[in-house]
Amino acid sequence: MRVLIVEDDRLVRKGFISLMPWEQFGMQVIGEAGNGEDALAFLSNREVDLLITDLSMPRMSGIELIRTVRQLYPRVWTVILTFHQDFEYIQEALRLGAIDYIAKTELQQDKMEEVLSRIEQRIKYEMKQQARAWAENEKAAPDRAIVWLAACIDGDRQMCSPVYRGKPVEESAPGIWFLPCEEGEWTEECKALLLKDPFLCGGVAMLLDGIGSGGGSQVIRTLQEYRERFMFYEWDPDAPQVWRRSFQQLQETTGRRPVSLEEEQALQEVWSSLQWVIHDRQYEENLATLEAMKLPPRQLGILFIMASTRWERVVPAETWTAPRQELSWQTWKRWLEGLRQELASYLFKLSYSQEVISCVWKAAQIIHQDLSREITLREVAGEVNLSQSYLSQCFRDIVGVSFNEYVRRARIDWAKKLLRDTDKPIYWIATQTGYPNEKYFSRVFKDKTGMLPSAYRSSK
Repeated sequence: MRVLIVEDDRLVRKGFISLMPWEQFGMQVIGEAGNGEDALAFLSNREVDLLITDLSMPRMSGIELIRTVRQLYPRVWTVILTFHQDFEYIQEALRLGAIDYIAKTELQQDKMEEVLSRIEQRIKYEMKQQARAWAENEKAAPDRAIVWLAACIDGDRQMCSPVYRGKPVEESAPGIWFLPCEEGEWTEECKALLLKDPFLCGGVAMLLDGIGSGGGSQVIRTLQEYRERFMFYEWDPDAPQVWRRSFQQLQETTGRRPVSLEEEQALQEVWSSLQWVIHDRQYEENLATLEAMKLPPRQLGILFIMASTRWERVVPAETWTAPRQELSWQTWKRWLEGLRQELASYLFKLSYSQEVISCVWKAAQIIHQDLSREITLREVAGEVNLSQSYLSQCFRDIVGVSFNEYVRRARIDWAKKLLRDTDKPIYWIATQTGYPNEKYFSRVFKDKTGMLPSAYRSSK
């Protein structure tokens, strides 16, 4: 279960995340935010199952956040983290859909397991209630149904419910509409009606057979899993179709194991290297691996955002456009091809051969691998198999600055990031960026930025 923690007090937030026994209850904290607005920004790009939020926060209160999440992301469970003892305030949050609350006074070592166990049991209870409601609706249902699945991610969806024979279909779960039908009802006329529905511009309609083999909760869970991960790779918005699938087929598809952390890290590594921009074969291999793994669409965006933290040490951020929430693998590949062209327009500045350009940008990435060490032209030239003089000339022509100046800028840029994003002492940052002592580092930093490191940190 993926957890997002929202708490404006950074120390409370960090302590809460680090001390709670999340893994023991099948939970993983995948994000944190200091206010409601940042939490909504995170939710727009990541799948979250459980939101734990403080009530009293600047910019957007916990009550406002819960109300908004309830509207945009109805599948997200919410829990309150609060010092408030005013029961009416807590009751308002519970009325809005929060399933439980954690009093901060409960956060003692001997009560942490008890707190998470209570939340886990509450979620299980709510899921059973949902499954029971689904089963009640399913009692009179035959073995097949017409199913509509929205391609858009929950909350980003600006579309009406599907319409069948002149009547809107009631949503059974977020992004899923389920209408039982008799065996003789599935005709060419039925298919023609479905094809005329504007819903198909942003989703899929299918006849699902064999649903009697699964319980109500299993059917809805399978449809959710299919929609959130696999439909993205099979649906083509440019070719609306009405599919015919069996429930067993969907179960076999969703039964694939999730992508492991090691596989995700390997993907991030190959896309972090700009060699896929330079070499067609590398690009095609990376793309085939990505498609075969069937990453959930949200994770695709995260993968490229993480990879870009490596690109942007070499390629300025303004030279490329961040990924949008594409609706299908087909539209995603078009975005990726556009990204490759944008990056290539920066990398292929001059009429050097592809091999030389590849070596130069590999040299730039080698520089960024470990800025704490001594970096020499001779050493890097040996790693990319070019002579020192030729690498020096090519580097200046292709990158735009000399090798040594590039190293100096890389060290200062890395120092800026460490000063902004960490509380580490100045002497530690000096060591991490390759300077022998704090005094020399401060002098160089001020020469390049006009500010001492401590003043820069304060200003940011």
